[in-house]
Amino acid sequence: MNQDQIDEILDHINSKYAENVPSLVKMLIRKKIGALKSFEADSMPESLRKCTVEELIGITKDGLNSGKLKI
Repeated sequence: MNQDQIDEILDHINSKYAENVPSLVKMLIRKKIGALKSFEADSMPESLRKCTVEELIGITKDGLNSGKLKI
């Protein structure tokens, strides 16, 4: 992946984060980001390494709606 693609992804995430997100929510997200910074990619199960972004988003949404995902 080249630097332009990486920058495009980061810009997209930044724009979504900046859109009408209450400051309390931003504060909570910043707190949870610490866990992401210490996340070891090698610790991911094989199923997670092989799923697409679209599949991961769907799995995450379903997990939140069903209550199986606790974040």
